[in-house]
Amino acid sequence: MPDTAHPVIRAFEAVFDLSGGVQRITALTVTCRHCTSTSSASEDNLVHLPGGALFRCDGCGCHQPVSHARLSDWQPASLLGI
Repeated sequence: MPDTAHPVIRAFEAVFDLSGGVQRITALTVTCRHCTSTSSASEDNLVHLPGGALFRCDGCGCHQPVSHARLSDWQPASLLGI
């Protein structure tokens, strides 16, 4: 069963629709909330679901959901001045 803790998104690549929404996630780099390791996954390593994908942490193996809506609203910390 997937874990519901949200990973910290570091970077991503996606296919976008005309309004700027994410249609499909093609790559993710995230930091796991459980083990704090940072991992990257390509499209082939993601489990695609309607409205998002499951990311598997290389460090601890837990699965973490990432929604298309969350990525559409995502901005890197450097752009936010954090």
